Amino acid sequence: MDVKPRRRNKINNNGRSAPRGRSGKPRVEGTDNAGDNKGGASDADPSAVKGKFATTEGSNEKKNSNFNSKKNNNRGKKKGGNADVKKTGEESTPSSSMQRHSKQTKPDHPDNGRNSNKAMDKRKKHLKSKSSQKRQNDKKTEDVTALSATAEPFQPGGASIISEEESPQAQAKSKHPTRNKGRNKKSDNDKKKQSKKEKGKNLTKEQSSASNIKPPNIPQTTNDLNYAAGSKITVLHVAEKPSIAQSISKGLCPSGKINSVGRSLPVHEFNNPSFPKAPNASKVVHRVTSVAGHVFSVDFPSQYQSWESTDPLELFTAPIAKKPCKGSIVKHLQSEAKGVDFIVLWMDCDREGENINFEVLDVTMHLMHGGSNAGSHYDRVYRAHFSAINPSDIMKAYHALGKPDKNQSLSVDARQELDLKVGVAFSRFQTRYFQGRYGDLDSAVLSYGPCQTPTLGFCVQRHVEMETFKPEPYWILDLTLLKSGRSCKALWDGGRTFNKNKIENYLQICSEAELGCIAKVNSVVSKEKKQGRPTPLNTIGLLKACSKALGIGPHTAMQVAERLYLQGYLSYPRTESTKYPASFDIKETLQSQSGDRYWGNYVCDLLHNGVNKPKGGVDMGDHPPITPMRAAGGTLSGDMARVYDLVTRHFIATVSHDAIWQSTKVCIEVDCLGEKGKFSIAGKELVTPGFLAIMMHKQYGDEHEPVEGLREGVEDEEERALPEFSVGEAIPISIGGSSNTRVSSNVKMAPSSSGSRASLSIKELMTTKPSYLTESELISRMEKHGIGTDASISTHIENILKRNYAELMPGRRIAPTKLGLVLCQGYHLIDSSLVLPKIRSDIEAECSRIAKGLANKDDVLRKAIETFQSKFEFFIKNIDKMDVLFGSSFARLADVGKPFTRCGQTRRYLQFIQGPPSRLYNKYTESVYPLPVGGTVKQWNEKRCPVDGCGFELCLYTVGSPARTFPLCPNCFNNPRKEWGELPDGGGSLAENAIDQDDEKKELQQKRLGGKTMTLDCPLQDGHPLISSMAVSPDPDSGGLLILDPTGGQKLKLLSTRSPTTVYLPQCIQKITILDDVNEVLKCHLMRIIFKPGESPLEDGSVKYVCCFPEDEMMQKLIRVFYGSDRLKAQGDEEGEEAVEGEAAEGGEEAEKDGEVGGDGR
Repeated sequence: MDVKPRRRNKINNNGRSAPRGRSGKPRVEGTDNAGDNKGGASDADPSAVKGKFATTEGSNEKKNSNFNSKKNNNRGKKKGGNADVKKTGEESTPSSSMQRHSKQTKPDHPDNGRNSNKAMDKRKKHLKSKSSQKRQNDKKTEDVTALSATAEPFQPGGASIISEEESPQAQAKSKHPTRNKGRNKKSDNDKKKQSKKEKGKNLTKEQSSASNIKPPNIPQTTNDLNYAAGSKITVLHVAEKPSIAQSISKGLCPSGKINSVGRSLPVHEFNNPSFPKAPNASKVVHRVTSVAGHVFSVDFPSQYQSWESTDPLELFTAPIAKKPCKGSIVKHLQSEAKGVDFIVLWMDCDREGENINFEVLDVTMHLMHGGSNAGSHYDRVYRAHFSAINPSDIMKAYHALGKPDKNQSLSVDARQELDLKVGVAFSRFQTRYFQGRYGDLDSAVLSYGPCQTPTLGFCVQRHVEMETFKPEPYWILDLTLLKSGRSCKALWDGGRTFNKNKIENYLQICSEAELGCIAKVNSVVSKEKKQGRPTPLNTIGLLKACSKALGIGPHTAMQVAERLYLQGYLSYPRTESTKYPASFDIKETLQSQSGDRYWGNYVCDLLHNGVNKPKGGVDMGDHPPITPMRAAGGTLSGDMARVYDLVTRHFIATVSHDAIWQSTKVCIEVDCLGEKGKFSIAGKELVTPGFLAIMMHKQYGDEHEPVEGLREGVEDEEERALPEFSVGEAIPISIGGSSNTRVSSNVKMAPSSSGSRASLSIKELMTTKPSYLTESELISRMEKHGIGTDASISTHIENILKRNYAELMPGRRIAPTKLGLVLCQGYHLIDSSLVLPKIRSDIEAECSRIAKGLANKDDVLRKAIETFQSKFEFFIKNIDKMDVLFGSSFARLADVGKPFTRCGQTRRYLQFIQGPPSRLYNKYTESVYPLPVGGTVKQWNEKRCPVDGCGFELCLYTVGSPARTFPLCPNCFNNPRKEWGELPDGGGSLAENAIDQDDEKKELQQKRLGGKTMTLDCPLQDGHPLISSMAVSPDPDSGGLLILDPTGGQKLKLLSTRSPTTVYLPQCIQKITILDDVNEVLKCHLMRIIFKPGESPLEDGSVKYVCCFPEDEMMQKLIRVFYGSDRLKAQGDEEGEEAVEGEAAEGGEEAEKDGEVGGDGR
């Protein structure tokens, strides 16, 4: 669709636009929604945007005068006076203006002979009015500029700049072109000069403003409904995951006539239903596909990837590059977007989803029908808002399409860039500094994260509180009553005392009472209390409930909830809302659960008796609370069934009635102690279970009325039936004591008419230290301090566990490890703000302001990066303070490890450092030799490397499933040579220049020390003399070599150096010797084979045979080829993930996509 440039709309006093035609009535020109014009022309009804662009005629005339007055200023001054301007949409001459506005103040000219004070006052008043008018005019011009920049079509590459014909002055000139003919040339020239100045001024303002203004957030409400009338159109729907794309296609095409093609990212194509934004199209072809999460990842350009040559401080000012997560996804999107008329985005309705929306638009919008100008197509881009993927919700979203929210996407960009720069800078510096000093750090990368580190800080803070806690004894009065054969403990209202003498005096007073000590019942209060039903469930509530009630960790709980969502069982699990929207159909959702065998009867009774109004809560405007979307019907199992059960029961409970308890409180007073002798007994009995009949866990619900008389930290009424007490009843007390308290034996006991009695004694207790934080408590602290979002909190907790900074204890409690303690304490020594939540909380708040359009992304980023850069510089200068802690907690490289293999230069044993990362260390030369990551390393019978000048003892490196073993020289692995070919772990070829080669080797070593690379095949280059001497055939599949298994064994086999391929040789072979003879064409060695006696496959039965394996037809028929996996089943997975994540940015959902290096074989 060709789109003409939209003329700039003028602004009224309320900042709203009302372009007008010659009739003077409001006119909508190319708008598709309020404040969201992206270039398409339309004749839509103006009433559709009433309140946003519509304005009264009077206000429109008043605002137009601001521009006209500037044009006449010069002309008025030439005539010796300040010309007045008529307040209408028309321009007028100075004379007509003064005649028509006689009520306005007309300043006297100094040459007219009237120099009275009155004239001077008039002049001052007019000049002041004129100055005020000019300021208003400038302000309104800036408002025009801001709105114009906001309403510009979306430009993926940068901001738009207003052309001359779009400027407010150009509009004012072209408004009535015929009215300027009668003006003299001088006045016209003055006007042109003034207009040119105004234009330059406005252009400068707009350039600075437009660079900060992004595509608007206001949902689109109108568009050209006559687009492609009578023609065929194609609508491309893009979802975030393939499973959602499939659900969308089924929801839009219930008839099932869908043509699906493709495997990894299927495309579902079907005709109809009609498209609501182009209802007059003759035919609609729907094409539904998806991405797989984020299309792009944030990273530094290649020149900043080097750990060795890049100063971490440079990263704070380094540019950021967005790199495709998978190039195939970009190609797929571009292929499907060619020539489509509309794009509908179906990403998850959160900030990450909005960010993915604009990633998709960056690679598709310029390919839409109508030319390569991407901005002009934004009018035909829509966004579906949905909270569940069942057919009814999909159709509702389809008929209520809006626009993607750029501000939310920008908030994600800001967080990603900040986390990348801060996290990588600190992580690189820490890792390089400490990994070269200590050998038992138990972590491949010492990572820092703006969210991860404060999360760890909460755990360390509780650990410190536990370690510094000093138990103290305290004493209470213990009153036990025996009534009707039942024993009841009464709670002392005096709380507790740390003064033993004080409480012994109380007991002495009671023991010395002449008439005996009496416990008198002062009051018995019995009343009904309600226990409130729970509020609807949001993400934080779900994570806490799963941890407390089900014993499922936050990370696993989110994964399970997402799987349930993708399968249509639950609504979207990432939400902050705890209030159902007005449009939510509670009865329909309940009806879908009425057939369940566990709670079906309860639901039927609830529907019959009437659903209760949900309790309070907050609607955050993102998604409804988490609710069941369809019945499971016994199809789920394991954690999925348990989480679904919890969510469903919680939802039913939120619309159930409150539980009603009969609460009884008995107040008792020991007469001889007066005010110090008050006690109470409380109990409750369930009258009406209400929501408790459906709930399985008591932590839901809360008391509307707190129980009085209980000291802080004491549980309220116990669920029990109390004996019958009557007011005024007197119960005799026998005085006891504690184990070390002496009480007089001459205690008088008053008689009791009811047969009841009581005993009073002193009870000694000890204050107890706090326990480690539970997952639920940690989540609450993170939420309170603004660390992470509802979508990322679980990831941050998982990170500190996976990176060995904390460990999970029994009872779902999290305790910091030695490494986590040293890191956090080191941060506190240098700069406490690095670990305290304040800074990150402020950043999250600023990101939220960006998402709401209240803050500028660049400003927020600049301030945050400047703050962290200054902290990083201070951190570097004071790193020795943290080093002291590391030195007292970890062993230096020279003091750890065990003798492993000999060095080729010194003939001294190298120490094997387990790591991670595992490495060999020469304590005499202080040289470090990183070992390959991804497999296991073991010794190999003191064999030495054949390379001249090396002589290191060889190791064996085992990787893959089934296991493949290769020879390894620690020195040659870390000092490759160009003539030996490409590097084994995907590093390509070395540079030609020797100096560049040296840099590349150092860089490779740094990456291996940091766990940044994995070696999943032969660790030595194919051209290495040792590997060449073992090669018996090229590998046609991978381009590598087939070498004889160096371990020998009963099953002789050939191993591919560059793929998980194993060639099993026939069992009739007894021995194989690799000869020095080489096939000059294939560049492989000949083999001498000795067959087992009586099992030779040769026709003459001989047992000796020499062959060139790849050319020998007999051997080719006897072998068996197996394609395995390049990963060990139980070795290397954790190290590999840690290596990939060590430098990754935190937050949101990108932190959850912890990719695994390597695949599952062929």
